[in-house]
Amino acid sequence: MADNAFGKDIQRLRKQAGMSLRELSRKASMSPASISAIEKDDSSPTLATLQKILKALGTNFVEFFTNSDQVGESPVFPGAKMRSIEDAHRSYTLLFPRRNDLRFELIRETISPKETESEWERHDFDIGGVVLGGELAHLEIEGTGQWQLIPGDAFYVKAGQKHRAVNLGHRPLELITVVHPPRY
Repeated sequence: MADNAFGKDIQRLRKQAGMSLRELSRKASMSPASISAIEKDDSSPTLATLQKILKALGTNFVEFFTNSDQVGESPVFPGAKMRSIEDAHRSYTLLFPRRNDLRFELIRETISPKETESEWERHDFDIGGVVLGGELAHLEIEGTGQWQLIPGDAFYVKAGQKHRAVNLGHRPLELITVVHPPRY
């Protein structure tokens, strides 16, 4: 996430929360050295790691990456105002702004074919989606099973289920995911 240096913002949120580096590292299940490197912009976290840090700070992607100037009553959300975030293997485009009247979050995801194993994730919200493009995706839900998905296939992961997805193809994998309630 080299183009998205935001270590100082994480450090500011940590200090606003009155948290020490050690306390944040404990809550995020990371080493203090890793958090320190991210805060100094010496290390670039994966999106899954960033999500753990933001959750430990009591926030999420939408609150961290969207601007309040996008708030309004319009049912249309211009692409020029959408925020994208990425790491070496994934990119997320937050399709909706942060707005109290929206009942779900909509995200466009792209997963690189170069990622051979992704990090496990666990969310406190339900997530579902559809594979739009690419060749083959692998979805694994711990204790439940493993599935191969192709374009047109949809998926649903309940809140609290540990899961991960990997692109098994040779082209970028394109997905639209829905988060309920909106927290991402």
